[in-house]
Amino acid sequence: MAAILLRLLVILSSAKAAALAEVIIIPTTSSTSSRIETFPMTPFWASTGLCPPEPRNASGKFLLSRDTLLNLELIASLTKDAVKHVRIHWLLELLQVSLEEGNFRYNFTELDSFLDLLKHFGLTPGFELMGVPLGELSTQITHSERFWKDLVQQLVEHYLQRYGASYVGEWRFETWNEPDLKTYNMLNFSVNDYLIYVNAIRIGLDAIGTKLSSITDSPGPSVVRLGLNGPAGLFKAEEHHPLCWGALDGCNTMPNQCPFDTITFHRKGSGRWASEVLDGGRKLMNDILTRFPNLRKMKFANDEADPIGSWSTGRPFQADVRYAVMLFSIVSQHWTAMVNTGDEFGQHFQFLSNDNAFLSYYPYVFEQRTLLARFQMNETVPPHVQFVAKPVYSALGMLGRLGERATRTHFLKGNVSYIVSFDDRSPPSYLCMVASRSNDSFPLTVRRSWFNFTLPLNVFGTTRVSYLVEALQDGLNDPFRVWQWQGRPGYPSARQLAAMRAVQFPSVLNRGGVAEMVRFDQHSDSMTLSVNLSLSGPWILSVRICSSFKLFGPVQRVRVRPVFEDDVLIFWAAPDWGSVRCIQKYEVWFRPLQSAAVGKEKCQWRAINKHQHTPFTFFQYVTDSALTCTGVSGYYKVRAVDMFNRPAPFSPVVRYKARQGENL
Repeated sequence: MAAILLRLLVILSSAKAAALAEVIIIPTTSSTSSRIETFPMTPFWASTGLCPPEPRNASGKFLLSRDTLLNLELIASLTKDAVKHVRIHWLLELLQVSLEEGNFRYNFTELDSFLDLLKHFGLTPGFELMGVPLGELSTQITHSERFWKDLVQQLVEHYLQRYGASYVGEWRFETWNEPDLKTYNMLNFSVNDYLIYVNAIRIGLDAIGTKLSSITDSPGPSVVRLGLNGPAGLFKAEEHHPLCWGALDGCNTMPNQCPFDTITFHRKGSGRWASEVLDGGRKLMNDILTRFPNLRKMKFANDEADPIGSWSTGRPFQADVRYAVMLFSIVSQHWTAMVNTGDEFGQHFQFLSNDNAFLSYYPYVFEQRTLLARFQMNETVPPHVQFVAKPVYSALGMLGRLGERATRTHFLKGNVSYIVSFDDRSPPSYLCMVASRSNDSFPLTVRRSWFNFTLPLNVFGTTRVSYLVEALQDGLNDPFRVWQWQGRPGYPSARQLAAMRAVQFPSVLNRGGVAEMVRFDQHSDSMTLSVNLSLSGPWILSVRICSSFKLFGPVQRVRVRPVFEDDVLIFWAAPDWGSVRCIQKYEVWFRPLQSAAVGKEKCQWRAINKHQHTPFTFFQYVTDSALTCTGVSGYYKVRAVDMFNRPAPFSPVVRYKARQGENL
């Protein structure tokens, strides 16, 4: 990375206290002894998860339901590196199996339907090899190596042919979730049964890897190894959790034959402090490596790294900005562990996942551990569903805008922390700082604070840059509070939903939403951006600075989903080239069908989200069809607007015609 001298001045003050921290970031190429490095950053947080409810034999119906698919499509509408993987229990329940002349035959129809849509949304499965395909299978068969080896081979080969190696290669295959729990161990695996199952999966994946190796175009010998994560365990007392401990014992005894590439575990907090998640993972890994020293070369991951267990229990902190900043704190604390060379846990740690893609339900519409609040509008004909984004949804979007290189997390007085990141260019054309003030799940005694920062501009190698400041603040970006003021309606009106959605995304804090173009004397020794903010805590802040760059291409795959009557969701995909992190907002334009006009008035194109900040790739449009030139039937097009207020080309126009009684 190019030599960077970054002077970052952060001042936090309140009525009771003031803290001053001055940080100098200097590259390792500098001769100065005082250095703070930047490190390659991948979106190790970009995973979520969910579990279909009982009964298990209805998992397919649930996953293919209107509510689930809309929930997933909205989650996929975050920034590119916000959420990529979705870890889902009981996927194998979507298969059907029969035994014909001694051979297993699988019907992939239902699983195909679901995975096709997941791919269409731009998501990748965390594919847990969990559950038993529907069919008449005896216990002897489901405990046999032959069955699991055959199932894995046929399943992976089927999807390699359907989607190609580049997409399937991104899947995270994982063994049975928390197999020691009676609620999940529905096959009553003994330790021996479980080890047969795990090793059979490894054999099946290796067989596919051998086949892929034989068709590779790479010169010389090549081995394709499809990764396997596991055992996805809680790792509590061995007498109650013998399967997962037994699997690690086998890996320690024969490390070269360990079926796992990454050891996955689950460590959540108690709901008090974000630090409990990292502390719990660190203690567990230390216990494992002390007991099984031959696992020191293994990778580790926490794929249920939530602040507290039991997703469906309603808790107020999960409804507002507190959950958003706790999630950022969990990520930022793990990041610092990962880049500290003396931290053994961090050197082994690969990724984390949040289990928060569930569907909430009344009366805990906002308070359950979810990214979106779901309102089941059961009194309409037909019934339909409405979603409102919670602050934690936007927090993931902010994390997704971090660049390819980042500093360690810096921790200041007053529970303030921040990460500064860049793109991986020389000189950089993009800088992003994400900062937060948190008191974990507890309210702040002194909510109002000043956050003043100075960021460099001379590092960009140009005299023209633009910046955007967005923030989530307690009480301001808080649809839960609006819902409470409304009396917590189970079936909110269109006006009530609009009031909640008006505060569901981050607010733009500089110049009322217009990205500022900063010009300066290129011969000046000090070229900086200084911003002084008064914020209501807890808060999370994103600052993006972009230099002048090539304009974006058009957005892709615009699609219109009916919600209810005069209510649609418009989705699109970000441009496939250009610096998408430097998109300021999206504009959604609409022109009604001419038949919807009154008299001979000609309906013109208009931006229907003109007064609403739209940072992510969806917009919900609700209109009154009784008015002139409105309704939802018509033509839609979308374009990105960059940080210099330059509009990109429009997407292709999409025509939509509503049908009476239609919903998703």
